[in-house]
Amino acid sequence: MTPRQIAVAVVVQEGRVLVGQRALDAREAPGRAEFPGGKIEPHESAAEAAARECLEETGVAVRVLERVYQAVVRDAHPPARITFHWATPLDPMATPKPPFVWVPIPDLPTRSFPAANAPVLAMLGREPPPEGR
Repeated sequence: MTPRQIAVAVVVQEGRVLVGQRALDAREAPGRAEFPGGKIEPHESAAEAAARECLEETGVAVRVLERVYQAVVRDAHPPARITFHWATPLDPMATPKPPFVWVPIPDLPTRSFPAANAPVLAMLGREPPPEGR
């Protein structure tokens, strides 16, 4: 089965990251923390999809900086290939729509993310990406 193609924006600003929480009745990863993201449409790149999904889900327009990690989740239904990108908000004063909030990087380990996010969370914990490059 061909994996779904998913793009994710890891939006970092002033030592904080844009994080949401999935609904408790969500089909996949109910109640888990998440970065904004979603399905890549046939006409767009992964970076374009990450920016579009972030705007749709959070109301925050971003500039995608670079791809940082790709995970294949085989136990998802259907399987998924997730591409994570560093991103920065175009408007530093933008307020995200719920359930998304700005979470300080040191507080990320208190959130329950799906396993596919672990390498990205580790990167953020070691050395956050430079903002706005």
